[in-house]
Amino acid sequence: MHSKFTSILKCFSVVAKVLKDWEVKKICWENEVYVIVTPISKKFKRGGQPVTLTIDFQRTYKKGKDIYNQNSKELEDKINEVYKYLYENNLK
Repeated sequence: MHSKFTSILKCFSVVAKVLKDWEVKKICWENEVYVIVTPISKKFKRGGQPVTLTIDFQRTYKKGKDIYNQNSKELEDKINEVYKYLYENNLK
């Protein structure tokens, strides 16, 4: 009985594997799902433009309202969060 339970747990741990950020992005890209960084202005600004995120879900576009600083850790984290959300709720 104990060995059956252990083997079931091993199978479950393989199925419940947590994907890394790059693996989630790869799956999204293979399914034509992208998060696009869109600058608010076209003028040059030292340090980067303020940007918004646009989701391209198989050629259906949804523009975000939140503003982020270009090349910031906050922007990078948000992009990863959006990809994970799209994967969990639409592609899994």
